Amino acid sequence: RLMSLQTISRWVASARSYWTMSLTSAAAGVLCLMVVVIIGGFTYIQHQYHELSEIREHARQLRIARQAIMDVDAYVLNALAVPKHKQDPFDYVRALDLLTRHEAQVPAAIAWQEKAIASGEFLAALKQDWHDVSRLSENGELENAKQVYFERQTFDRVKATVNAIEQTLTTIESDFLEQNNAVNNATAILLLVQILTGAGCVLAFYQNARTSKRQAEIRAKAVVEAEASRVQVGKLFEMADMLQSASDYDDANAVLRSSATDLIFGFSGALYVFSNSRDRLVLSTHWEREGFDELPESLSIQQCWALKRGKQHINRPYSRKLCCEHHTTNEYALEIPMLARGEILGLLQIYAEGDEAEERLKAIAGLGAALADAMSLALANIALREKLRGQALRDPLTGLYNRRYMEDAIDRFVRLAERENRDLSVIMIDLDHFKRLNDQYGHAQGDSVLRDSAAAIGRHLRETDVACRYGGEELIILLPDCNIDMAAHKAEDIRLSIEALTNPNGPKVSASLGVAAMPANSAKDLVSSADSALYQAKQEGRNRVVRAPETAPHAAKNRQHPNSTRNRTFFKPPNNKKGGHWDHPSPEMEKAARAASPLDIRLYLRRLPCPEPASSYPPRAHRPISVRYRYNGHALRPWPSAHPTLRTLVRMLEEPMALSAALRTRRSSPRTVTLQSS
Repeated sequence: RLMSLQTISRWVASARSYWTMSLTSAAAGVLCLMVVVIIGGFTYIQHQYHELSEIREHARQLRIARQAIMDVDAYVLNALAVPKHKQDPFDYVRALDLLTRHEAQVPAAIAWQEKAIASGEFLAALKQDWHDVSRLSENGELENAKQVYFERQTFDRVKATVNAIEQTLTTIESDFLEQNNAVNNATAILLLVQILTGAGCVLAFYQNARTSKRQAEIRAKAVVEAEASRVQVGKLFEMADMLQSASDYDDANAVLRSSATDLIFGFSGALYVFSNSRDRLVLSTHWEREGFDELPESLSIQQCWALKRGKQHINRPYSRKLCCEHHTTNEYALEIPMLARGEILGLLQIYAEGDEAEERLKAIAGLGAALADAMSLALANIALREKLRGQALRDPLTGLYNRRYMEDAIDRFVRLAERENRDLSVIMIDLDHFKRLNDQYGHAQGDSVLRDSAAAIGRHLRETDVACRYGGEELIILLPDCNIDMAAHKAEDIRLSIEALTNPNGPKVSASLGVAAMPANSAKDLVSSADSALYQAKQEGRNRVVRAPETAPHAAKNRQHPNSTRNRTFFKPPNNKKGGHWDHPSPEMEKAARAASPLDIRLYLRRLPCPEPASSYPPRAHRPISVRYRYNGHALRPWPSAHPTLRTLVRMLEEPMALSAALRTRRSSPRTVTLQSS
């Protein structure tokens, strides 16, 4: 259906474009046709006007010829009636000359006595008659002249010629009227065509103006969109550049929040990534969600249509369309699966609200896809980096750190212990009769025992402890801030946990453990001392814990811990025979305590080792604390109640908040807080 709608939309757009082009072509063709019609009309009218001029000229010459004939005949008749001295021969000559010059315009044939006589011959005979009558009249022979005039029927001849000319003039006038009407009609049609052409030109100009305006708006919008796209591409490149520098998921989330807030302003969003088990997606980060419904912390793949289809999906609240099961908010949500290397890495959600929320989400779908692509590549790179780091630093079978990491870690722990006078213990573990177990039950069973042993060891470790696979079936544990007694106690717990892995129907599992610690053992011999203790445990019968002997007793003797009170003089109250004690000092004790001035108090906090397993440890800031006090240079223990002010101050410092604040100092600095007061 979607493909059909898209096809129909493309067809409508193509038809609209074709129709617009067709209308433009038709308008241009009509305009050209009108121009041709106008030019042809002008040519036709000009030709008609030329013909009208010829007709008018012909009629004028005919009238001149008719008038000349009538003037000549009138002169002859006057010559017969008027004496000679009263006639002006000039009028006769002028009229005869006009007739001679225009006799070509006389009709070609003249009807005479039911015959058609050529006009030239007829006019020549008529001129001869006029000449004879004029000559006789000039000689005074009027009677002869009259006789000739009437006998030759000169008057009838003149009348016949004039009638022929008038008939021709009537025909010419009729033709002139027809031609004139045709010219008028052609002029009217041409004027109408000009009006239509002008209207078409106006409409064409108007349409062209509208088209130009629309195209200008489209170009301006395209320029704005191109500029916005350029800015967005620049920000996407900047985001990609920053994502390349992201070292972990927190850095990538920070870059996504910053870039998404800038690129898709006015929208909120969230990012879900797969958990380590890849059975669900957990909320990694979100932005601009203040005041909105709380998002679920995790969601299943089967609850999301975008992940099922591998395509973008919009969740519409209060709609009959498909909506993901995990979508519980009242907002529209655009969900974009993040793909990289053919694998789904997470889900990007963009939220919007309002009447046009769906249209707004569709408008930024492309930009959201670009964000998802950039983020998916970053997540894939981070995951690959974590995988490579794990492969480089961890043993693939047990999941423990490898020997390379152990060598770097023990070197770092030794330097830190020497600099800050801390304890450092090492436990070396070797599974008993592991070669025989492999030979008897197979390497698969041996690998399973190694994995189970590593898991059992991990349950007894703190966050700061480091467990490594030393080689083969040998494991090593580094315990910073743990003396040899606590290390031996922890080693015994580990031995019991490994021994509990024995299956009644399977192989017997046990381990031998060697424990060494600083400063009882030197730094360079710490691992070898633990290894020697391990071999001693094997020689003594296996499945036991052996401590390494001290190899550096002078170091233990001369070691000064910040909390140590060796070689110090304790402040003791004077001999009080009246039963004075610390909590209820006698007047002598009060006097002796007040004698010291000024007041100088130092509070030392030292973290004590805990014998409990790591899983039962309290939070870091609430583990047991050993408190030592100094009063005027003398160590006080266990309770400095000789001075009321000091007692109040110490009680205040021992409040949990004060202790937590003191413990939140820099981890690299000694746990020492100095209070000075007067």
